[in-house]
Amino acid sequence: MYPLSADDAFFQSLRDLDYQLFISLKSQPCRRCGGVLDTANYPRKPRGLGENEELRFSLCCRSEECRKRLTPPSLRFFGRKVYSAWVVILALDFYDSLGLSRVIAWQTLARWREFWRERLAESHPFMRNARGQLPPGTPGAELPGALLACFGFPERGTWIPVLKFFRDAAL
Repeated sequence: MYPLSADDAFFQSLRDLDYQLFISLKSQPCRRCGGVLDTANYPRKPRGLGENEELRFSLCCRSEECRKRLTPPSLRFFGRKVYSAWVVILALDFYDSLGLSRVIAWQTLARWREFWRERLAESHPFMRNARGQLPPGTPGAELPGALLACFGFPERGTWIPVLKFFRDAAL
């Protein structure tokens, strides 16, 4: 029902979408100095994707003076958080049904609850931009689960649109 029970094809589609964004950013110049961007991928082992190590697509400027890193937004990773994006989005609303009771500390959940209250506030830039993607009249929310119905969640084909919608919340 949820990404927790998703198959390898689902996770491969997330990798492919992340890679497409990576390639599109690689063809652009550095945002800071205009230099050429080189590949600077690094391994990550996000919690919630099993025990597999994943490659995090990343870029860095070739210029010796700049060397600024550019890490594209991802559907697999949620910013700098160590948990997978779908875990950060679903954990607060589906904690018990996902079987996360022994996996995620209550302190972590409390931090995520505060994170989502801030991000989903109508005054936050993420929510102001996201309003255009939601149906008119969608009520405000304090947790992401309240917005999932707008995407037809939990149907399998809705996972990627949900992840794309919340991707910018991590920034």
